[in-house]
Amino acid sequence: MRLQVTLLRDKAAEKRAKERAEAPTVKTEEQMKHDEAIKAKEKAGHKEVPQSIWRRKFRPLQEPKAVDLFADVVGDAFILFVAVSLILYEYIRATGKPDVNTEKIAELNRKLDALEKREQELEETEKTRQKRVETLEDAIEEMKKASAKKRLLSLS
Repeated sequence: MRLQVTLLRDKAAEKRAKERAEAPTVKTEEQMKHDEAIKAKEKAGHKEVPQSIWRRKFRPLQEPKAVDLFADVVGDAFILFVAVSLILYEYIRATGKPDVNTEKIAELNRKLDALEKREQELEETEKTRQKRVETLEDAIEEMKKASAKKRLLSLS
């Protein structure tokens, strides 16, 4: 009742709760006079300062209603416990599995490294072949020049 009154902050509900909490089955003459005095003050414009919610006295719940409320609380707590347990189980299970995407990325990185290494080897081979071709071309030029000199010498 305190939570309901606190959360809702309904003045009418507060007043009803206060009346129910303080309402005895039979009022004495003093209580009747006190109630009439309060009503007279309210009519005159004086408002009573509301009593703190935490200091108010509420009637105890009837046993069947208390049992029903307790059963609801236990049922809700059980459902919450099961939900949290499932979430934790799935989280732990997911963290325990190796990540498929990470494995694929690692495999692709290994392939990329192998391709880069192969590319460097091919470039070095190409450079070596290019040097050999240049050397052969130089040798052919030298041979042509030498054969041309021999012809010139033999003709002269």
